[in-house]
Amino acid sequence: MESTTTPVSAARSRRGIWLVLSLLAIAILIAALGGLAWFYSIARAALPQLDGSIGLPGLSARVSVSRDEHGVPTIVAASLEDLFFAQGYVTAQDRLWQMDIMRRFAAGEISEILGADFLKHDREQRILGIRLAAQKALEVSSAQNRGHFEAYARGVNAYIDSHRDRLPIEFRILHYSPRTWEPVDSTLIAAQMVKDLNHYPYGDALDREKF
Repeated sequence: MESTTTPVSAARSRRGIWLVLSLLAIAILIAALGGLAWFYSIARAALPQLDGSIGLPGLSARVSVSRDEHGVPTIVAASLEDLFFAQGYVTAQDRLWQMDIMRRFAAGEISEILGADFLKHDREQRILGIRLAAQKALEVSSAQNRGHFEAYARGVNAYIDSHRDRLPIEFRILHYSPRTWEPVDSTLIAAQMVKDLNHYPYGDALDREKF
């Protein structure tokens, strides 16, 4: 009776290849899981603190912040200055990158972070002088209102300064950090909203509602 045999060296070679491939697959899986864990930790680190207390310089008295089931905050403060400070901090907790991109959009500074595709938009915004209009609006507002804008800006900056190492993930992806929030940045966004509500598509929608 004839029989075929496989050389021992060939069998060992195949086992060695399968072992290497298995170890490589395990290493890739571990790396992928590690990457996902890192991404999750970075994203989660920027989430707002919902429980406990936070010590912040700049407040004159205790401020309480409670959120409903939808995460909408209610702020109770002893003074309007503390209220606006806390509002700035809480808004930055929830929407810092959105705030930064909105002021950049209004001022014509998008291309600095998103590239040359936005140069046309930035040029248009600077020709319109949205930032200049925002600065003028702030200058002619009352001292009380300017104080509220300043308190709000201090609250935003308190959040930025205390979270430099755990900013929202958009900043990490785009490799930049937000600059200091200024009172004019708030009026800048308001000026952009006025422009949006008076031009297409928002302006057309408002015109149709009149009839």
